[in-house]
Amino acid sequence: MTHSREDDAVEALLQRQFEGAVADDGFCDRVMKRLPARPRHRAWPLWSGIAVGVAACASTLSSNPGLQLGWRGWIGGDMSPSALAVLAALAGMSLLAMCWSLAEADGG
Repeated sequence: MTHSREDDAVEALLQRQFEGAVADDGFCDRVMKRLPARPRHRAWPLWSGIAVGVAACASTLSSNPGLQLGWRGWIGGDMSPSALAVLAALAGMSLLAMCWSLAEADGG
């Protein structure tokens, strides 16, 4: 976002006229105490979705010869292009899962 001189002038005027937060005499605290507790999230839909996703991926990719060749090469210690592709895919999925979990933790 770009700021112009006019924006800076308006911001300076607003800062000069700002007298601080308005006293609420404990209103916010009273309202927060009266709010109902947050509902607990159930874990079973998440784990069910993960299980179904893993099963769907496994059934779809089980007949892929490139994946089978890469997996065998990686387990056998032969770093063929197929094995490197499998390793890169696993690393990418791990990175995405980590980023997702960090984003969910921040949104808490």
